[in-house]
Amino acid sequence: MADFYIQSFVRLWTYDQMFINFGFHIKLFMFTPISVNQKQKNFMNIRLTPLLSMLCFAAMVSCKKNETFRDTLPPPLIATQKKYNPYSVNNMRKAVASMLAGDIKLSRNNKLSYVKGKMILSTKEGLGINKQMTLDESLKIAEQGIAATHYYIKFIPRNQADMDKLKIDSNLTIYPFPLDNQQTKYNGSYRDPSVLPNVPTYQYAAVPVAYRLPDVPYQKLEDLYIPNEKQHGNLIMLKADGNSSYSVDGQELANFSECGGGEVGGGGEGEPIDEEVLDEPNECGGGGGSYPPNDEFRNGENWRPHGRITVHDDLKGIIGVEGIRVRARRWFTTYDGFTDANGYYAVDGWFTRPANYWLNFERYDFEIMDGENPLNGNREISGPKIEAAWDVQFTGYDKFCSTVFRAAYHYYHKNIDGLHRPPMNSFWAAKVHILPLNDNSTNTGGIMYPISWHLGESIKIHGMLAPIDQSYSTTIHELTHAAHWDNSNLSFLLSARTVAESWATGVEWYLTKMEYPDYKGFNVPNNDNYRNVVMDLIDSPGSLNYGFSAPKDEVEGYNIVDIQNTCINSPTTWGEWKDNIINNYNNGTEQHVETLFNYWLNY
Repeated sequence: MADFYIQSFVRLWTYDQMFINFGFHIKLFMFTPISVNQKQKNFMNIRLTPLLSMLCFAAMVSCKKNETFRDTLPPPLIATQKKYNPYSVNNMRKAVASMLAGDIKLSRNNKLSYVKGKMILSTKEGLGINKQMTLDESLKIAEQGIAATHYYIKFIPRNQADMDKLKIDSNLTIYPFPLDNQQTKYNGSYRDPSVLPNVPTYQYAAVPVAYRLPDVPYQKLEDLYIPNEKQHGNLIMLKADGNSSYSVDGQELANFSECGGGEVGGGGEGEPIDEEVLDEPNECGGGGGSYPPNDEFRNGENWRPHGRITVHDDLKGIIGVEGIRVRARRWFTTYDGFTDANGYYAVDGWFTRPANYWLNFERYDFEIMDGENPLNGNREISGPKIEAAWDVQFTGYDKFCSTVFRAAYHYYHKNIDGLHRPPMNSFWAAKVHILPLNDNSTNTGGIMYPISWHLGESIKIHGMLAPIDQSYSTTIHELTHAAHWDNSNLSFLLSARTVAESWATGVEWYLTKMEYPDYKGFNVPNNDNYRNVVMDLIDSPGSLNYGFSAPKDEVEGYNIVDIQNTCINSPTTWGEWKDNIINNYNNGTEQHVETLFNYWLNY
């Protein structure tokens, strides 16, 4: 029994502004999702009736399974206990003042081997930095020399459009939880319990003071002072009267403040700092990570977060998951690393103490949404806070997400022999949102919504428990529709459905075989829109793909890009597709193309 959906989506544009609600010179396309549930026993039949007029409606008819979600507990919460923030301007001033006053005290008592910075004392008695100065005087000097370098921002997105605006900016590192609170480990999409339903959760970031923020509502939580820790030896200098100054390494200052330096005190107004406090050894050391001698991820007291991300592939065994972005964070400083073809990664910076690991299934042009949470944020994994490698092997639903991610990463970033890529993230078109449904189903299928602008998930994938190559190929199929749509909206909407589905079925076979050489393709059903004509145009006559050899397959050697160019640039019927192939490209077996197309037309 078919489920009937009537939806209308409006795409409006004028000559001088796109995607507005009303305006002059309006061109409207009303259309509905194209559903591709290709491996189920019942298959959808789509009729798109685009009408080039002021208002057009289209009905989607699909035999698709009901979308159900496994009952789950609410997403785990981030602990709400706010910590001492060592990077607030106020606490950084206290930290550097404590270091200065402490070094002055140590210098006065001939304990120069303990000092943390470099001092140039005042040339004038009673002015600037001198051996008799107090903590209060140090604070006044610090207030003049330490100003905000960053703002701690809480973004308040109102809808998916706002979220997409945040993610257009590749330089903006956002997190779905506060960065100054204790963090718990979790899998899924974190959501602040105070956020209203159907509204994205808050996003948090530390941005430079001159940063041009996206047009999304936000609240500034705090002024921050973040030394440049990437460059060891970067000196923070306080200048004072009498040509005096105090210099300290930026990483040393950050370490001191993180270990409570901003809370170090001593004495009262006008009194010197407590020498006993200053002489205490620093017990805010590392997390005890185990590293062998000459380890490439250890440099003295510094360490580099790293590890491996893998999945158990049903056909290949343990494999690395390429292209995953892994973050390592301490407070407001994040370093990134991307997994290689074997799943190994190392981030692009070093820490001196434990760091929080975190990853999600997202790249700039696409993201994998969380199908366990009906609110559908990013699928995320929050790792431990450690000073050691973090290795992850995806299992269960995350395994399904990783398969969909691998297929998308292939289509966007790896070899596709010159085919068009799917839609790219830009101001004019949001990134592609892919939702693998946690449906406990072995039946693969998908649905692609040909929508260009901020209207929810772009693609849904069924079949969490399906064979891994089928989940991979289904994702390729849906992304082929997305690439077709992105290349030419009119071609996608007005071409025969058999052309669009058969083209996607061919690319599905072609790209999946790159990853799974034994993949035979999709054994298409009779009397439906799916045809294996692309496969037979390319492979040798009689090849036993998809389980059998087409009786009329005497064609071979056509190029996948040439086939693409005959069907996706303009509205195309089945007969026009055949004629384009025969007329536009020379091939030694082209005399058999018409017979092949006629066979599949009547299949």
